[in-house]
Amino acid sequence: MNARPEIARKVAKLLLAKTPKDKEKLTKVSEFLQLLYKLYRSEREFRGFILNPTIPKENKLGFLKGLRERFELDASIDEVIDYILEISAVPFINEIKRVYDYEVDKLLRVSKALLVLARRVDDAELERIKTAIRKFTGRDYDFEVVQDPSLIGGFLVKTSSFVVDASVKRELEGLLRV
Repeated sequence: MNARPEIARKVAKLLLAKTPKDKEKLTKVSEFLQLLYKLYRSEREFRGFILNPTIPKENKLGFLKGLRERFELDASIDEVIDYILEISAVPFINEIKRVYDYEVDKLLRVSKALLVLARRVDDAELERIKTAIRKFTGRDYDFEVVQDPSLIGGFLVKTSSFVVDASVKRELEGLLRV
């Protein structure tokens, strides 16, 4: 049995329990987790420091507390950071972040969505698209809007749970398959 999903779920729920239920604070914890993941994945020195069993846990905890302070996070999550180090869960931090973000989305009823537009649109049209998506799904979204001219026309919406492709490119690809 793979314990990783269970560990990720447990740590994410602990973080959620220790974090004030304020959107800004919940988002900062997610950003903190993202930084830890980036450091672990791309910084060899950080990975070596965290994984080295000869370095005292207190040194690692002190470093991570310093990062936590830079994000202006409450000291209440220090207990969870200590637990992450205790069970050597830093290699699973991306999974922890994914579960944490999912739980925050459920709590706030706000999800992140990527809205890809074929071309720049005026604010009124952008609001109409966003409103239609919210009405269609019954959820609120925090949209990140980007442009991709390869769509030719229309738009594409990606969330953690679905994709809506209303682009000309997809329609043309569909015609080619017939």
